[in-house]
Amino acid sequence: MTSAYQTSTDLAARRNVATFAMATGPVLREPLGARASFLLSYPRMALLAGASAERSVVVAAVDVSGEVVASRRFFDRSAVVVGRHEQCGIRLPAHTVALRHIAALVQLPPREGRPRIDLRDLATRQPFRTEDGLPSAAVTADGPLYVALGEYALWFIPSDTLVAPAGRAPSRSAEEAWFALAPRGFVERRPPVDAPRPAPLRAAPPVGHTCITHLAAPLLLDDGDAPEVSWGELRLELGARKEKRWVSAERLEQGVLLGRYSRCGVLLDAAESTTSRVHALLMRLGADVWIIDLASTNGVKRDGVPVTADILRDKDRLSLGSQVTMGWTRLRHAQA
Repeated sequence: MTSAYQTSTDLAARRNVATFAMATGPVLREPLGARASFLLSYPRMALLAGASAERSVVVAAVDVSGEVVASRRFFDRSAVVVGRHEQCGIRLPAHTVALRHIAALVQLPPREGRPRIDLRDLATRQPFRTEDGLPSAAVTADGPLYVALGEYALWFIPSDTLVAPAGRAPSRSAEEAWFALAPRGFVERRPPVDAPRPAPLRAAPPVGHTCITHLAAPLLLDDGDAPEVSWGELRLELGARKEKRWVSAERLEQGVLLGRYSRCGVLLDAAESTTSRVHALLMRLGADVWIIDLASTNGVKRDGVPVTADILRDKDRLSLGSQVTMGWTRLRHAQA
């Protein structure tokens, strides 16, 4: 699959004027753009980033009136779910946002390494938009990431982008901080049918740019016509009922949802009330497959211990709610 690359400098003049609409029809107010939302949220983000020297990703949400409605720090190997549900890590109360709308996984290597932020839409059919103005359901970024979601603007920014080396918030102004951000570049890895593609400029982003990659949207396991090589085996148990599902590397990279919602890749029993409509997400990053609890009501547990975001172990067993058990086995021939 070919890649196309565009930078935030190239796109600066393309202000996002798209109208966002719910599937049910209400017209939404346009969210603030990247620059305006950054300037408004920078004081809060810089304060959070300077609270300690530990590396983190700061997330801030700004509504259409310019108010910072939510902000939090997230550390290495942690996940955040954004939505209306009261258990979401970033709660956005407007009905233009689904109960559980997007999930983000944060990975922070040693300070000299690039951070990684993975964002996945949770089968809402309401794509978010990135700074290049394109709708997306799955992106990965190795630096600051802007997302327009419903009527909200969100920033995901590594703390060391916002603080001085000594770990304290810098004295620079919001404008100075905005111009100090590395340019954001966009790589397209979706088939043309998924979204309009920008004109190819470069095969890879230049050194020093933040690379934001658009991936294809999460799929149902029976979507598509092409045969696929299985990467792992899922075993689902509910009482005496047992079921096996095989999952490919490609679908795991895009993300596989588990829950009672009909759009989930692995559909759990609709009558099993201890699992949520959108309960958990499986996602492959390199050779690892992660499971992320999507702010579910009754959680994901391993040996009785809650799991919010973790790498699946070979021959793993986890509880989804109180009655469904999920087993996982990595197939021997699977390769990263």
